[in-house]
Amino acid sequence: MLVKVSAFDIDLNSAIFDHQAVADIAAGVTGIVFEENRTFYFDTAAFPGFCVGVIITVKDQKSFCTLDVGGAAGAVIKVNNLDEHNQIMDFNFFALNIENGIGVYQHYHQSAPLSVLERLLKVQVRTEKERRIAAAVAAEEARLGKQLSASQAGKIQRAHKSYLKVGVVVRPETLKAQLEEYAKIKGMEYTYTVLTPEVLEATPLSNRIKKKKETLVFTNPNIVDSLAREISAAVRQFGINRGKVIVEDDEGVTRHIKIMDMPEVLWEQEYETVVALIDDINPNDFANNDYLKSLVDLFDHADYTHLLRANV
Repeated sequence: MLVKVSAFDIDLNSAIFDHQAVADIAAGVTGIVFEENRTFYFDTAAFPGFCVGVIITVKDQKSFCTLDVGGAAGAVIKVNNLDEHNQIMDFNFFALNIENGIGVYQHYHQSAPLSVLERLLKVQVRTEKERRIAAAVAAEEARLGKQLSASQAGKIQRAHKSYLKVGVVVRPETLKAQLEEYAKIKGMEYTYTVLTPEVLEATPLSNRIKKKKETLVFTNPNIVDSLAREISAAVRQFGINRGKVIVEDDEGVTRHIKIMDMPEVLWEQEYETVVALIDDINPNDFANNDYLKSLVDLFDHADYTHLLRANV
């Protein structure tokens, strides 16, 4: 079984939270048990500029089976019982670049999917948002000396509106299918890193620039199928390998789908090799975790640093 490391992105749309705030919120609940059998550990001190962590999923299993093929009787099934101090577990280590919200996530078959991390972060961000709303309402009522009207309270709530989405970084090849899942496609931003003569001709001060960023706003965001097809074709035609598409989901929430020419797998090793690296480590001791350090080192790998440290 292969253990793989893939890139992910935290899409954050909020006037009160940035990626540093999300990382601090996560670090504040390290050790939390979420969804009954999963323990989340976070840290923002071990590797400056990063929020690192691990999800430990404990399986409700007291025994496991092996196949003994070395006996005279041929293959025999053996049942092995666990004692009370041992539990079967899965592990998912991750590292987030706080500056740009891009991270790497280690996973393997039947381990916790990336959506588990998203659910935990959404709950914690929503809890902190509601705490701040309550504090803001209380402060305003104290200032006015009366209870706020529904309109006044609603204004405070709107000022605290926050959206968080954790997802894989979208490759140009899969962009069309991803975009077709949304209710509206509102616009697109992209960067030319290769300035062709045609691009330079249409650019003011072209002799002074080394790259060019453009923003498109679509007149009819409701023609999702057509726009998804045309955007995907344009990305291929113009060689766009970095950008984002602004979309809206069925609940009216605006999201940003980041496009990067990122490999689907940044790193992979056999399961046996990886478990040897994490043998006898404390999951909450991040500074001395060499395996986690190897994930952080991917951000400075010659093949990936321009993507994982991109200004997006």
